[in-house]
Amino acid sequence: MERTRTLAVDVAIGVTLCALFGLEVLLNLPVTKLTWDVFGLFGLLVCAVVVSRRLPLVSFMLASAGLAYLVLLGIGTVSFTMAAMLTSYLLGRRMAGPRPAVYAFAALAAVGLGYAVVLGFVRGRLDTQMMQWLWMVFGLVLFAVFPWFAGRFVRQRAELLRAGWQRAEQLEREQRIIAERERLRERARIAQDMHDSLGHELALIALRAGGLEVDRGLDDRHRQAAGELRMTAGQASETLRTIIGLLGEPGTLAPLRPTSDSVADLVERARASGMAVDLGGDLDVTGVVGLAVRRVVQEGLTNAAKYAPGAAVAVSVERGESVTSVSVVNGQPVRSVAADGGTQRGLIGLRERTLLMGGTFAAGPEDGGFAVRVRLPHDAVTVVEPIETTESVREQVRRTARRGLIVAVGAPAAIAFGLVAVMFGYYAYSVTHSVLPRAEFDQFWIGQPKDDVEAALPEMEMLDAPTLPNPPGAGCRYYLAEPAMFDFHAPVLRVCFDADRLVAKDVVRGSQQ
Repeated sequence: MERTRTLAVDVAIGVTLCALFGLEVLLNLPVTKLTWDVFGLFGLLVCAVVVSRRLPLVSFMLASAGLAYLVLLGIGTVSFTMAAMLTSYLLGRRMAGPRPAVYAFAALAAVGLGYAVVLGFVRGRLDTQMMQWLWMVFGLVLFAVFPWFAGRFVRQRAELLRAGWQRAEQLEREQRIIAERERLRERARIAQDMHDSLGHELALIALRAGGLEVDRGLDDRHRQAAGELRMTAGQASETLRTIIGLLGEPGTLAPLRPTSDSVADLVERARASGMAVDLGGDLDVTGVVGLAVRRVVQEGLTNAAKYAPGAAVAVSVERGESVTSVSVVNGQPVRSVAADGGTQRGLIGLRERTLLMGGTFAAGPEDGGFAVRVRLPHDAVTVVEPIETTESVREQVRRTARRGLIVAVGAPAAIAFGLVAVMFGYYAYSVTHSVLPRAEFDQFWIGQPKDDVEAALPEMEMLDAPTLPNPPGAGCRYYLAEPAMFDFHAPVLRVCFDADRLVAKDVVRGSQQ
């Protein structure tokens, strides 16, 4: 179906162009005077249409060759002009890269320049031929570059839309995957929250029960009950850690709901449980940094209670001009504990939070004990990654398409404007430098030596000189009698020379142009 449609489009284009060319021939040339070049041009037009889909560059060059041939003959043609514009559009629409088209345009301009230079030297009017070449380049921009840019824009817009829809569909699939991943991450957050809150409380319960177990003021029954309580708290802590291992994953996010206790509250609760905690520094830290400070202190006290029972703990918070430093350092444990190493889930969460805030994190053995040291910048903010949605992708595609349209219109328009400015500037220069004052013209006399006349002539001849027959054996030059740029009926002065003498002088007026 698609192949049939494209074939029908190509046939319609070919029939239309060939019919238009045939109508031009019949209206301007009797059938009995048809020449071989007409049939050649007709075949050229057919070939350009036939190869336009598979070889768009060749199609454009064939149409351009036919148009150039007719222009050089001084014949205006609508059919080949339309063919050049259409094949240029299809060149931009069907060819992926821009280089072949750019090379083709440059080659046409270079060939036209070479032809203009040669003809200028032959006719002795290089300036006139260069102006004609500029007009040719202007026509190239208008009838070839403009359509090519339009075809490029349509192609790129279609590709962008196709890529945008593909990206939108991919995003929808990714959104479903992200939703499932978020459910898993939520389980990890729950596990992290359980570790931060319940783990801390169980560690303090076990610590307090251990203190009661060794209290000589209690009888054996109460000490035994305290020991069972300590063992139960320890088993609960192990069970909690096992559950967290099932729910969570290494490197999960920090909890969404941080503890509301202050640093002083955390320390007081630890002291009430029997820990020897020394607190110092500036405790008035608020905002995101304050939450992180409390999180560090909580995790440090929990680790000290679990892995260094009976050891002294030093908590320090120092607030500087741009950075807040917090440290939790415990000494050697008084009683030995099982060397299971733990999961270090709390330390991993602290490290991730610190790095996200742009701070530094260090945790490890120190002087027989363990130290957690964190530095947090005061300008720390919550890191939020931009979310790419289907609508945002479509809007990005629309913006890119609009920029492409601006380039498709603006680039050739800028080229055309520049050419018009150059041609207008040069024309204005030629008008002001090709004026022969009427008084000097009247002083010339037939038979006057050529060198004497040339000494009084302007440095340039007028560009748009009339096309009048020259006297036998003579060459003529044309000059303006006054600097009139847009007065096409202004008088034009003609002087004609043979090898050595002035042989004719006359005034050519507007009616004769």
